Amino acid sequence: MPPSTSSLQSALLNRAWIQWIALGVDAVGERDDAVVDPEALIALTAELGDADARLRDVSTDWCVAHGRYVNGSRLKQVARELGTPLEAIGEYVATVAAAGGPSWPLATQPRPDYATRGKARLDSALSRPRLRIRLRAAFGVNARADVLAAVLAAPEIGLSVADLARRTRFTKPNVAFAVDALLLAGLLEARAVGNERRVALTQPGEILPGLRPPVAQPDWVARFGVALEVLRFEGRDGMSPSVRAIESRRVVEGLWARILSEGLPQPNRDALGERFSNAYDRWVVSLVDSLRSTSRT
Repeated sequence: MPPSTSSLQSALLNRAWIQWIALGVDAVGERDDAVVDPEALIALTAELGDADARLRDVSTDWCVAHGRYVNGSRLKQVARELGTPLEAIGEYVATVAAAGGPSWPLATQPRPDYATRGKARLDSALSRPRLRIRLRAAFGVNARADVLAAVLAAPEIGLSVADLARRTRFTKPNVAFAVDALLLAGLLEARAVGNERRVALTQPGEILPGLRPPVAQPDWVARFGVALEVLRFEGRDGMSPSVRAIESRRVVEGLWARILSEGLPQPNRDALGERFSNAYDRWVVSLVDSLRSTSRT
């Protein structure tokens, strides 16, 4: 495994560990302070499972015990967007169901050697990383909770249904229904901006005790998606320098919108020919550093 691949995989595994600990996995280590996306975390863990069997097992413990706060339909969509291999997410999901947890889509065959360790605690959902768990506990495991999470991070101008569908990874019809329900309940208000309707929290904005906007939330689907695409590319062998330069540029171009939207480090796209390989390698180092340091951003 090339050093860059090893470092990137290590950074992703570390991010997964601190997010699971923040959600309540009983393990010693740092807790992420950023809002966690449960479905993105599950898909990431499923893909990296063979690299850290302990992480895979203790996270499965959490899903068996508390997976009722995970949205199976959204997990399917997130796994598709991340490109999680079906055999990886299918085995993970099947293992959760076979151990007595919820049944989510994509299940294949469970891991035969899994045995729960009881390494999951979720006594409260008031901490910042558990925002989505808290909203789902209060408003149901459906688009309403995730719409509220998105609006909590939105500017005062609000978000359209299309914006919300893109941010939440729910379909537009599901988001539109959720928005209508939240408007009816008085939690959201609609404003005309140009020729579209935008929604924002009804003033004064507190939707649960102590919970007010803004609440910054990294788009972990986008961030993990960038890192996983790079990790998969780094695992390819046998390319000549010229081919690697061409293919690495192609990877970057495909990820560019997500790199910009999440404010991730940017590679030097002005480097020409085989020199782009060096620029790409430097960018991977910067990407690793960003994964290790991202917290409240």
